[in-house]
Amino acid sequence: MPHDTDILFTPFTAGPLTLRNRIVMAPMTRSQSPNGVPGENVAAYYRRRAEHGVGLIITEGTGIDDAAALPNPNVPQFYGEAALAGWKAVADAVHAAGGRIMPQLWHVGAARKPELGAPPVSPSGLSVTGTTVGEPIAGLIEAYGRAAGDAWRLGFDGVELHGAHGYLIDQFFWSGTNRRTDHFGGDIRGRTRFATEIVRTCRRHTAPDFPIVLRFSQWKIPVYDARLATTPGELAEFLEPLLDAPLLAARI
Repeated sequence: MPHDTDILFTPFTAGPLTLRNRIVMAPMTRSQSPNGVPGENVAAYYRRRAEHGVGLIITEGTGIDDAAALPNPNVPQFYGEAALAGWKAVADAVHAAGGRIMPQLWHVGAARKPELGAPPVSPSGLSVTGTTVGEPIAGLIEAYGRAAGDAWRLGFDGVELHGAHGYLIDQFFWSGTNRRTDHFGGDIRGRTRFATEIVRTCRRHTAPDFPIVLRFSQWKIPVYDARLATTPGELAEFLEPLLDAPLLAARI
């Protein structure tokens, strides 16, 4: 029996977010923003997707305000006057075409190449493949909060935190890269605290009903057999503190 796809084209509401349909564009890294600044080409790219009926666009990963956040200089930043002006033009273009849009806030952590300048960092100085890098500098949680606040002020419809695929937030989640014994380490619940504090900081910088979404994954790049949780019970332990934070949704 064929599946009924009509539901994809019906409106959807989650909290304060209402979409014209259930079609969501996933983030796709494009590296089309020289020096981290999205230009008219980026606004046109996202506008076209909205014009052709996408209900919600989640942008490519955008860098928070940290020198080691991004994997190359052509990936857009989400801080600084020029970059934020570019993103305001993107949001306005998508809204004019009837769509909704959220920036994905990103820090690659240990996945950054050392030759790019600012050294890569991770929770315990380890990459997903076991190589040694630096440990995070202070201020990263607040940098996520400032980015969320800027998205709110620019008129975006929410933010997505990239907590998947072996990037920084995910490096805190996974026991293979988080060997800490302090507040941000330990058992599976302890390893969620970096993310839950980011969510709470983002909430403090925005509004009580501003949508905050967290993306997570079991696997990592390039460790595809990695698992945050090996049983349904462990997965519940992982998700409960995240859902207790002021989060709209967690998505794989």
